[in-house]
Amino acid sequence: MHKIYIGSTVPFSGKGLITLGLGKNLLNKGLKVGYFKPLGKLLQKVEGNIITDRLAYFIYKVLELEEGIENLCPVWLTYELKVKALRGEVGNLMSDIKKAFEVMSKGKEVMLIGGAETMWLGNFLGISGFKIVNELGAKVILVNKYVGDFFLDSIIETKEHLGDALLAVVINWVKKEEERDIKELVIPWLERIGVPVLGWLPFDAFLNSITVAELSERLGGRIICGHESLNNFVQNYLIGGMEVDKFSEYLRRTPNAAIIVGGDRADIQLVAIEQGARCLVLAGNLSPNEIIISKAEQRGLPIILCREHTYTIAKRIQEIAARLSLKETEKVERGLALMNKHIDFKRLYQLLGI
Repeated sequence: MHKIYIGSTVPFSGKGLITLGLGKNLLNKGLKVGYFKPLGKLLQKVEGNIITDRLAYFIYKVLELEEGIENLCPVWLTYELKVKALRGEVGNLMSDIKKAFEVMSKGKEVMLIGGAETMWLGNFLGISGFKIVNELGAKVILVNKYVGDFFLDSIIETKEHLGDALLAVVINWVKKEEERDIKELVIPWLERIGVPVLGWLPFDAFLNSITVAELSERLGGRIICGHESLNNFVQNYLIGGMEVDKFSEYLRRTPNAAIIVGGDRADIQLVAIEQGARCLVLAGNLSPNEIIISKAEQRGLPIILCREHTYTIAKRIQEIAARLSLKETEKVERGLALMNKHIDFKRLYQLLGI
């Protein structure tokens, strides 16, 4: 059985998309493929009130797997688990992971293992990515965003940790201005130090977008109008805390934006509506006046009312924006098309001996 751990040295690097692409390609090749995520963080209730990792469950469903989901993600990184670990009250979590993996991998030819945010996460629990890879005897595909010097250093350190277990690297979210360096400098350097590169994926703002409905859900907000446009995608964010003229200039250069603004800033709200913002996120639980609501309704623009202040909302959105959400079919299809175009699957099969 081939065991492939999809890991990263930086959070939110797009491991979910790469895992889906690998899974789909392997299934199309006629192989029996399974999926498993040892350590989860974003939890949700699924079939039969089973609690599991949100992204793991999504991948599980898209790949149309049938194994019991109670073993899909055996360890959850909750606050309670952290407290127990710090008090020395946690048992052998690696044993739990190995038992669950054995169930999920039965009869499979290839097992995809979803990594946590980074290869180091879970080390204080005795279940870092490095330790899981070693215990399960897996090979690693490292999915990293190119972040300059840190990227180079992290590859070297990961290679020193993993040795021959490092199968290959995928470079994700490559911006236009970085493409030349990636092609002419970074990839040749990686190949020279013995790290095969399966490919690189260009940055796509749409893949990093989120629907208005999901944004409201993540923020715990209340939608007061524009319900017919909740499936519109938000790709950018602007804080409306400046003068109207300056805000108007920024908005013209920022397409498909959600505007975070105080509920008492009717001037900014009106400009945002007239210039085609995707939605308004109003801070401080302050409802807008009737004119603003009427204008928004006419344009089909959703308004999300939040209790928190502008700064708190902006911090939460920053974290939301960092996570690639794959819940929408359009994003999955676009991401998979990018992978089919830019990833060298033939080389992957050669490296695996398939």
